[in-house]
Amino acid sequence: MHNLNYVKTNKNIITNGKSEYKILISESLKNDSYICFALSDLREKIEEATGCLLDVVYDSEKQLNGKYLVIGETRLASIEDLGAQKETLKKGGYVIVTKGENVFMCGANTESSMYAVMTFLKITLNFEQYFTNHYSLNKGVDILPLYDFNVIDIPDFEYRIQSAGWIRYNDENRKRMKWTNETDWIIPVDEQKAVWHNTFNYLPPALYKDEHPDWYSLPNGDQICYTAHGNDKERAKMIKIVADRIITLFKMEKYRNYRHISVSIQDNQNCCRCETCLKAKQKYGADSAVMIMFLNDVAREVESWMKTPDGEPYKRDFRILFFAYHATNQPPTVFNEQSGEFEPSAPEVVCHPNVAVYFAETNGDYTSNFHDKNTANTKIGENMLGWGKLSQEIYFWSYSTNFSHHLIPYNSFDTVQDILKFAKAQKCKFIMIQDQWIQPGGQTGFSVYKNWLHSKLEWDVNVDIESLKDRFFDNYFMQASATMKKLFEEWNEWAKWQKVLGYEGARSVYYWALRHDMWPREKLEQWINYTEQAKKEIEVNKQTDPALYERLLNHIGMEAIAFKYLLIRLYADVLTADELLEMKKSVKADILRSGITLVNTTKQTTTEELLSGWGV
Repeated sequence: MHNLNYVKTNKNIITNGKSEYKILISESLKNDSYICFALSDLREKIEEATGCLLDVVYDSEKQLNGKYLVIGETRLASIEDLGAQKETLKKGGYVIVTKGENVFMCGANTESSMYAVMTFLKITLNFEQYFTNHYSLNKGVDILPLYDFNVIDIPDFEYRIQSAGWIRYNDENRKRMKWTNETDWIIPVDEQKAVWHNTFNYLPPALYKDEHPDWYSLPNGDQICYTAHGNDKERAKMIKIVADRIITLFKMEKYRNYRHISVSIQDNQNCCRCETCLKAKQKYGADSAVMIMFLNDVAREVESWMKTPDGEPYKRDFRILFFAYHATNQPPTVFNEQSGEFEPSAPEVVCHPNVAVYFAETNGDYTSNFHDKNTANTKIGENMLGWGKLSQEIYFWSYSTNFSHHLIPYNSFDTVQDILKFAKAQKCKFIMIQDQWIQPGGQTGFSVYKNWLHSKLEWDVNVDIESLKDRFFDNYFMQASATMKKLFEEWNEWAKWQKVLGYEGARSVYYWALRHDMWPREKLEQWINYTEQAKKEIEVNKQTDPALYERLLNHIGMEAIAFKYLLIRLYADVLTADELLEMKKSVKADILRSGITLVNTTKQTTTEELLSGWGV
């Protein structure tokens, strides 16, 4: 639901730097991190735009009869008073409502109340974050009108976890772009960071393997065996240990409001090959069947405990997540030719209501959609359709970069909207698109635009990408917008030919794309020339706004890195010594300015090592 209804009234919030309005928040929420952030942005951005700094008051005051911009629930109005229900808004939804002359910005929780403030600022003052320390905002505003707001906005995906380092590690970027906080929704089994690939955290081989060898997979012991090799008594012990650990964590005060925990396979492509597991695979049609039945039993243990006097105080609508990943990506389903849909291969492999699938597949191809036939994703798309028949909810881990080459563009631009629409249709409520999550400064290959675009698509899968592209380039590159858009569109068109040449298919996120035919010298030099032209176009800011000039120089330089790097790697032998040295120095300057630190994820090669190897 994305109803952004608002009409300008004949009244004003601010007139020529003066206002009768104050900002109102709840006394009980004055130390809440989201409310504090929203309050700070609302005051500072209004002042920056209009020159008027609004006072702040709390709902503990005896008289509340002024004119207010209200953040979150207060004594003046609850979310229900504003015509909404928290159950409908879920985790991320919010309303903006004008009642009388007061404007209420309120969500289902304090985080979504902050989202409401960001939307208010976007509508009234064109405030929008594009990159670190770079946002749009109307300036010199004499009149800030009062709008009659009737906004209700609920994201298409309830949880939207960001996996680009420049957002993940930057609180301003994450909050202003409406990304869910990744640390406040899922419990780490070790109370530190074991949220994925953690079955050995529950059942450590060093602790249990000697006494309970049947708990571990054949032939290598690199996963657990969900059937305990057919030994029901041993399997029951495993279930009890896993359930008890989950219960212990649910009882901890710091996890009082957490609903999610995972029991996820180790990070390899293997499954147990004992006789019992192989028979189960033959019976149900997939390696994942034994995992589902195991976790269904764990969920029943936890659910039973919550019905006891000991467990009642900790009762919650919990989810135990498991990875459909590599060998377990295929669900235990069969295709009904008559209905044209997948069906469970047996009732016992349907997920318990408190068990949900976390669908992830690095063997996929994120340059293709999930529904076309005869692509690397055809089977993966069918698997997601199958899981939609087994799990009441789907949690989706997607991908959008080349982990072998962080400095080479990866074209997931053309498919990401289609993939997200497909996921939404399968009851997906959570999205995480893994990008260069350990790259804190920035990214090349137009990845800043890509991840900004992800923030819009994960909120509303039906947004108009073309209009978003224009908005981003105009605000992010400013005077160089047309030139940089031309560069992007030429590369994007060339990337379609690169698919024909092979830059696609299974595990394309690891594809070795350092090939002369994929990156002709004349194209690289042409694209580098565009970036040089763009740098000249922003020089008008050099004297008038040096800080803005440096930001724009960084934005352009980050995109130049990819094409300069490719030119050096592929054509060093045909460049003169002076040309090569200058190009390396230019890449070094752009890298140091951007803060890009990694050349790849696979080998963890740093840019410092790269530049040292180049002798610059």
